[in-house]
Amino acid sequence: MKTYLAKGMKVGLGTDLAAGSSLSVFRAMAMAVQCFKLRWRLLDQSVAPLTAEEAFYLATKGGGEFFGKVGSFEEGYEFDAVVLDDSAIRHPQELTVKERLERAIYLAGDQNTVAKFIGGKEIFRK
Repeated sequence: MKTYLAKGMKVGLGTDLAAGSSLSVFRAMAMAVQCFKLRWRLLDQSVAPLTAEEAFYLATKGGGEFFGKVGSFEEGYEFDAVVLDDSAIRHPQELTVKERLERAIYLAGDQNTVAKFIGGKEIFRK
């Protein structure tokens, strides 16, 4: 996948119960990062493993490109969003946005989702 991304190919990450064991996009991102780390460690250290940021891109804008202008907060894109409350994921220090994203990928789940929007319309509120 890193080779495909480096060549500018459009690649996305999604969930599908027929192809996996969970509908959670966070679980899909965590599994992708873990699998690429194993591949890097055991098979080929010439290609760096997938980062959390790359997994997030693949699960948002990368996958959204298939459906049109979705998967980003950029101007001209549809407003599709999952709003998380990560305050329950406690940590003794102040975390950067990147560190909070990594923790959300590995530790957040549906229980941390407080709202969902599709096409600008709120479809869920906790």
